[in-house]
Amino acid sequence: MSELESKRRPSYAGPLFLAAAGILWSTAGVLSKFIPWSALSVACVRGLIAAAIQMLYSRTFRFKITWPILLTAICYLGETCLFMFANKMTSAGSAIVLQNTSPLYIILMSLIVLRQKPSKLDLCVGAVIFAGIVLSMIDTLRGGELPGTNPTLGNLLALLSGVFYAGIFFTSRLPGANPLQSTILGNSLYVLFIPFLLRDPAVMHPASSGVPAWQSWLAIFFMGACQLGLSWICFSKGIKTTPSLQASFITMIEPVLNPILALIFLGEAMGLLSVIGSVLVVATIVVHNVLTEKQQQKQKSAENAS
Repeated sequence: MSELESKRRPSYAGPLFLAAAGILWSTAGVLSKFIPWSALSVACVRGLIAAAIQMLYSRTFRFKITWPILLTAICYLGETCLFMFANKMTSAGSAIVLQNTSPLYIILMSLIVLRQKPSKLDLCVGAVIFAGIVLSMIDTLRGGELPGTNPTLGNLLALLSGVFYAGIFFTSRLPGANPLQSTILGNSLYVLFIPFLLRDPAVMHPASSGVPAWQSWLAIFFMGACQLGLSWICFSKGIKTTPSLQASFITMIEPVLNPILALIFLGEAMGLLSVIGSVLVVATIVVHNVLTEKQQQKQKSAENAS
């Protein structure tokens, strides 16, 4: 009986781990806006705490650094840092959805780097995602988003974050790559930004920020330990026993729940065009995953039949 239970466990344990990862990821928007620190300070402390959690989990504090591991770590650092800046400047919903336009850049990278011509499906996906980007940008220019530091620049940084996010997929598949070690290394590289952290008035003089210091530190500890550190551990455990298509559906919790949390706790709403653009991006990614999975299954069936 115990053997049967162990075989059945992955069928529900995997999706639960992935759902937990998606929920934890989705708290980044509301928490980073709650903490009155600069974007770089939030990213720095969050990353260092996450690195410590992930090193404790992996039970290793040193590993061999290969070029693929280093490149993936740099892409990871760029993706997480730029997203934090974008999230401070524009709405949480726009930041997360524009970051998830990474499939568009993967198509472009495949064409430029690997000389792989995109399929008709890829071209259609790219066109719809681009349309979603345009709608979100138009909404920002028309003042459709809540006032921020610079919503237009925030959207551009979110798009650039998506470029680095796409780079992670490329470099993680190179010979000698190790995604978990790259994540640890990428988070550890935030140690380079500690001097900027010590110059942040909101960190060094919390009384002037309006948010009690203990609340800021509690929030940033949760972001580092759970929202970033534990979430990737959950993802790594869940993805092992969950089909890629089902996994992609489950982790779509993040771009859906992120703006909802921002609306509930911060009263931050997206403009109508941004909502339409976001729905286009998320729906297109889901449809693309479904069709791609079906194509792969047909190819496997044909290969097995032959």
